[in-house]
Amino acid sequence: MAMFQGFVLQVILIVLISGSSTDQHLLPAPENISMVSINLKHFLHWDPVMVDGNVTYSVQSQGEFESVYMPNNWYEPENCQEISAHQCNVTDEVSATVLYKFRVQSVLGNQLSAWKELEPPFNRKTTLLIPPKIDLQVSELNLVVHIEDYGMNFQFYVFYWQKGNKNETQCKRINGYNTFAFLEKAEEGNEYCAEVIAHASPISKNSSSSDVVCVQVEERLNLFTGILCLFGVLLALVPLALAVWKSAIIVRYFCSPDEDIPDVLKEPDMDRRMLKNYYSLKDKSKEINSVGLHEDRLLPRK
Repeated sequence: MAMFQGFVLQVILIVLISGSSTDQHLLPAPENISMVSINLKHFLHWDPVMVDGNVTYSVQSQGEFESVYMPNNWYEPENCQEISAHQCNVTDEVSATVLYKFRVQSVLGNQLSAWKELEPPFNRKTTLLIPPKIDLQVSELNLVVHIEDYGMNFQFYVFYWQKGNKNETQCKRINGYNTFAFLEKAEEGNEYCAEVIAHASPISKNSSSSDVVCVQVEERLNLFTGILCLFGVLLALVPLALAVWKSAIIVRYFCSPDEDIPDVLKEPDMDRRMLKNYYSLKDKSKEINSVGLHEDRLLPRK
């Protein structure tokens, strides 16, 4: 009898445990686990679980060594635990060019879904390399290039040439920490073009070539040329100034022509002598006029 009771209790315990385990896995697991990797930046994606409530997600990773020798050891990326987003940046988890396993679990309160693994495991060699943007500039007749920053894991190969002479293309290697670099001295009046290829050092893989960009180098006036230009402008203004001066003289002559002053007016003290004669003649004219008038009145009328 005691044995039978023990057996019944054991069965009940097993049922309870299995029931609780079944309840725990009622929450659906995330589906369509995928890795999007561009320029050595890795993002794990999955589809959201469509149930009522605030579902969160947790991610675990496992390297190739752990997968072979410690299959029960999984790492939990700090920024990928109980997050509401449907993706997570796992770049820091991928530190070697080997296979990595990733799995995702959905969480709702006390409910946990089963783990859903990424298939197949991820190798960073599959990352997609997109060529960087490039900006070609001329500064003080220095040809310089600015490249989009891809981080320390990259090197850049810049190919540049004078437009029309691509068969004389030159190449310069630039490290990822220096995205602004000098290429060569530019020649005035020439046009230069450039393109770049990104090289991912950890996986020894190159991107395709970027778009070709070109820049025109403007001609600058040096000091000697500037002085010559100024001298030429002054020479051009001299005839104009002479013509204006000559025109002014001609206009003034026509409006008030020059006449020679009589010699008599050039004698010294001529102005005082002219005034003296004027007053003496005026007095005489008064006397003549008064005498004539008196005599005319005394004559008898006929």
